[in-house]
Amino acid sequence: MINISSSGWASGLKEWLLQRISGLFILFYFLYVTFYFFSLGEINYTNFLNLFSGFYFKIFTILFSFSLAIHSSIGINIVLTDYIKNNFLRFILESFVNLLLLFYIFCIMQILWG
Repeated sequence: MINISSSGWASGLKEWLLQRISGLFILFYFLYVTFYFFSLGEINYTNFLNLFSGFYFKIFTILFSFSLAIHSSIGINIVLTDYIKNNFLRFILESFVNLLLLFYIFCIMQILWG
């Protein structure tokens, strides 16, 4: 018999679900940007400026960056858990990656709203 136990936030089902939802959001963002530029016919600075100047697209981009950070954080966590057996070294590497992802999100917010 298999016992299902919840070991906090980092349970496998929650990570699996978060990764699938964030992957779908990343896909929707990519498809929207792709169809936007295909509908215009050409890619230039003015089209980029028009796309990223809208309030809702800025929110959409910030949500995309959070989704990308969550998606990659879970993936890196899984890879590090599989290949690095030293708990302290794995903790240091996971912390470094997560801090780097937070820094990237901060930079994206500065670029969009700065």
